[in-house]
Amino acid sequence: MTVREKPRVRELNLLRVFREIRAGGKETTTELIRSTGLSRPSVTSLVIELIELGWIEVVDPASDGQGGRPPQRFCFRAQVGTLVGIDIGVHRISVLLADLAGEVLFSRKFDVEPTATPTERLAAVDAALETTLSEADVSADAIWAVGAAVTGPVDADGRTSMVSPLPDWAEVDLVAHLAQRFSCPIRVENDVKLALLAEHEWGVARGASDVVFILAGQRTGAASMVNGQVVRGHGGAAGEIGALPAVRWHTAIERLHPLTGSPASLKESERAAWTFEQAQRSNAEAKKLVWKYARDVATGAAAVVLTLDPEIVVLGGGSTQWASLWIAEFSAVLNKSVVRMPEVRVSTIGGDHVARGAIRLAMAAVENSLYGDKLLPPLLPAATV
Repeated sequence: MTVREKPRVRELNLLRVFREIRAGGKETTTELIRSTGLSRPSVTSLVIELIELGWIEVVDPASDGQGGRPPQRFCFRAQVGTLVGIDIGVHRISVLLADLAGEVLFSRKFDVEPTATPTERLAAVDAALETTLSEADVSADAIWAVGAAVTGPVDADGRTSMVSPLPDWAEVDLVAHLAQRFSCPIRVENDVKLALLAEHEWGVARGASDVVFILAGQRTGAASMVNGQVVRGHGGAAGEIGALPAVRWHTAIERLHPLTGSPASLKESERAAWTFEQAQRSNAEAKKLVWKYARDVATGAAAVVLTLDPEIVVLGGGSTQWASLWIAEFSAVLNKSVVRMPEVRVSTIGGDHVARGAIRLAMAAVENSLYGDKLLPPLLPAATV
């Protein structure tokens, strides 16, 4: 401890230096002095303590090309823990494994019948987790936190008791079910809200404070962020604008289904993609259906934009693979319907955006447990935290 430095002040400074290293990647002592405003002796002492705690490590410095000795760099030891992110959808279950910085280490996708009962769907989740952990050679006991995404409003207990596209899901206690396998913190949240979290952490909404995220795929949904915080609402139902029939989100994807000549063998989940592909081939009927779809999505988006006046609207979900076919019509309808037109951006994260958001949720559980108000040693968090 530096001279006359009080214990609580040192704790706060330790957290400050740690967060700078964690956020910045590979930092030097000089860069830490500049970003924290602390003295060189203080930064040096705090870095030594962080190394001893096991949170950071020295990385080999890169040569400056001048023949001089390059400065040491310090980085967050994200590899000390592993996180699980699960996306439990109507048609598919995705499982990701990531380090504490959210870097994906392993990913798998598994199909599930859309009509599966809760028992069948939970069995599919168990099988997906078992397969993924086994293939990655990671034990359930080594997982530091689990984040899980489900469709429908999620309450404070992780239950989807109001409404969900997952058949008969209202009675499922997903936290309790996953706790049979994992002894770490388990968090459950709505899939669209988690997609927004992923966009804010790694995607096109990074650095923005006020964001509306529109999920455009087999299902249409919305989530919003105000002042950098995802809006959940009193019971977790904020953003469920699709419950209002006038916005036509419940039937938006069906606009793409009745294309003349569609193969009878197509699954319901494949029909929209087939219509988009035909529109891409300049099929006039398909183009008209795609434009109608864009208008339906824009109608609901306008309601959210008028309510929140966001800086950015982010479009994500399966339909954005063909965004070039419909984003112009979406933007035109939105612009006519709102007072101030926000910037419209298309997600670049890809199909794992919800599962990535589940990883971010798991990251937050570790952050709150181990480096919230006080930095604790890097040990697996307790489930009760």
